[in-house]
Amino acid sequence: MTDEQSVERALEWMMENTSKLAQSIADRKYLEDFKKVQYSILFSKSPEKTMASKEAWSYAHPDYKKVLEGLRVAVQQESELRHLFTTAEAKIEVWRTLQANHRAGVV
Repeated sequence: MTDEQSVERALEWMMENTSKLAQSIADRKYLEDFKKVQYSILFSKSPEKTMASKEAWSYAHPDYKKVLEGLRVAVQQESELRHLFTTAEAKIEVWRTLQANHRAGVV
């Protein structure tokens, strides 16, 4: 059952974790941009001669793979937090609906 205390806990949790969500979004966006920078750096350092070979070398490089791993972690963290926020918002909406129904005499 969704009661007033659980709604208050949901609101408190959301307020306490707003910065964490903002940081996870910023991390993901940073890594998305840094991935392009890392690719450019590697492309310019590539010992290969053709454009296709330079591209393949850059994408296969361990430094590029590290950025991709970091991006994967950042996306996972952001997704988890977003889903938790959505769950907290849903809990609040359920409570609001129950309260409105109660006031209307539906329950």
